[in-house]
Amino acid sequence: MKTSAFVAPLWIRRAHAQTIGGRLLRSTAGVTFRRERLDTPDGDFLDLEYSAVEHLQLPDTAPLVLTLHGLEGSAHSGYSVQLARALARRGVRSVGLNFRSCGGEMNRAARFYHSGETEDLGLVLDHLAQSVAPGHLGALGFSLGGNVLLKYLGERGD
Repeated sequence: MKTSAFVAPLWIRRAHAQTIGGRLLRSTAGVTFRRERLDTPDGDFLDLEYSAVEHLQLPDTAPLVLTLHGLEGSAHSGYSVQLARALARRGVRSVGLNFRSCGGEMNRAARFYHSGETEDLGLVLDHLAQSVAPGHLGALGFSLGGNVLLKYLGERGD
């Protein structure tokens, strides 16, 4: 069995305190977003949030990672913002997909997102691969977003 090298700071030793501290102490400062709205074939829309990290100008040719948030999250969730910052420091651009009804505005169709819905992800990945990041595209999902991504990859088979 391999043990972790992680040692919690003295002021936040307990697991519950670390969970709460991670939520309250994470800074979202210095990251801004540019929204792009994609229309879906069923008359609805999806919002993409392209991140820009203060003091880090990345070229349009830099690799791009699509991030998928967890249940009831959004591209503006603290963990998504922290990921955008970490990727930018490594020369990678990021764009977050707001699943249906998670972008701060209710969607037009009476259809919501769920862990088995992969059509929206396919639409977004096709859009990004064709127009934004041909050949340099990755994806990363948190929790429910990870489920959606894994199911999508399993359906694709290649």
